[in-house]
Amino acid sequence: MCTTPEPMPLPFSWAEQERHLVSHLSALIRLDTSNPPGHEIAVARHLSRELSRVGVAHTVLEAEPGRANLVARLPGSGQEPPLMLLGHADVVGARPDQWSRPPFSGEVADGRVWGRGALDMKGQIAASLLVVQLLAAHRVPLRRDLLLVVTADEEAGSRLGAHWLWENHRALVEAEFAFNEGGGQRFLTPGGPVYTVQVAEKGSARMRITARGRGGHASVPRSDAAVFTLAEALLRLRAFAPRSVLHPTARRMLDMLADLHPGTGAEAIGRLLKAPTWEAANSLPIDPVLREFVVTGLHDTATPTLLSAGQRQNVVPVEASVVLDGRLLPGRLPEDWVAEVREAVGDRVEVSLLHGRESHAVHDDPRLLRVLGDTVAAHEPGARVLPYVNPAATDARAFPETKVVGFFPSASDADVMRLIHAPDEHARITDLMFGGACLLDAVLRLST
Repeated sequence: MCTTPEPMPLPFSWAEQERHLVSHLSALIRLDTSNPPGHEIAVARHLSRELSRVGVAHTVLEAEPGRANLVARLPGSGQEPPLMLLGHADVVGARPDQWSRPPFSGEVADGRVWGRGALDMKGQIAASLLVVQLLAAHRVPLRRDLLLVVTADEEAGSRLGAHWLWENHRALVEAEFAFNEGGGQRFLTPGGPVYTVQVAEKGSARMRITARGRGGHASVPRSDAAVFTLAEALLRLRAFAPRSVLHPTARRMLDMLADLHPGTGAEAIGRLLKAPTWEAANSLPIDPVLREFVVTGLHDTATPTLLSAGQRQNVVPVEASVVLDGRLLPGRLPEDWVAEVREAVGDRVEVSLLHGRESHAVHDDPRLLRVLGDTVAAHEPGARVLPYVNPAATDARAFPETKVVGFFPSASDADVMRLIHAPDEHARITDLMFGGACLLDAVLRLST
């Protein structure tokens, strides 16, 4: 197998950048950009000051007052189309009473940077900023322009961020490749370490299940109450084993996993490839977190999230409902998945589609994957990349003409990613340095 050229020697050392990287992330966390309301203008202004220090041209664009996006461009020779470093400035909210440290302190302790957004995804933004600053300050020649694009509103659908930029300022953000969130989880397998790379993400099908029944005074039990009917439908949903869909990306992932799990693991994966089922995927004898990647990569899913019933504690409600967060594999239509869920939960409830979106294209460009594979192998000998379909959504959905991949490798095993959107979110400094080193390496392999 051919390899990509080694990156050019640099007039600086990444190993000496830890202080700057930690400082960047701590400062970004201290800017509360919880969405809603977002107020991403605070991050855009901070990045603007940092980029101005090294003379990188940039612009701040507000879709609405305070909902700001930043686009910076480090010029190359133009021999090849631009490469984008993509990130979102907004974060989900945090309740301070659930945290052991203030969620917007950016505290540095125990070899970690603590706070909301450390993993999702201000750590990657901090590394991307530092990469751009270093390349600009040392005048490293590039074959292509390097873009730094930091968006608003990703956590709420990207309407005021990535979608708005593509629809209103497309010329500023056009690129051949983009490095985004959604990849870099590390798994240690019997055949060596692998790092995930998001090459696609699922579409969505938000649904509502509604049950209706007789109302009345709560002192009189009613077996036909709407809440009971809804509960029975949810139990049917929990027992539902959706049909498996062997998407080409999932097949390639399983082929690689079989190679990495000789013996019983490979045999189980072989049986799954011949007869893919929900039960077979859920019983694979591999790392439990990695098994989740397999399960979600083979199936459409529907997860209950928001329950609603009644307004008074002494009144039997006539209606009860639940919102389902549905996720669709590439090529699957929202309407088809709604029909399957409707059949699964039974005809005593109503299932309606609230919002649906098909998956965007799969970006498994061989050249790009080869670059990323060579990159991780250079930083951890024997490591490989594992392309996969992300069950969640990112800003990648807004850039249909760009080959967007999730790539920011973590030196820690994948369990650390469970802190995303959770209390006590934090990033290990060793992970930040490793991810930043890989990011810089991949940029150089593609651009010098």
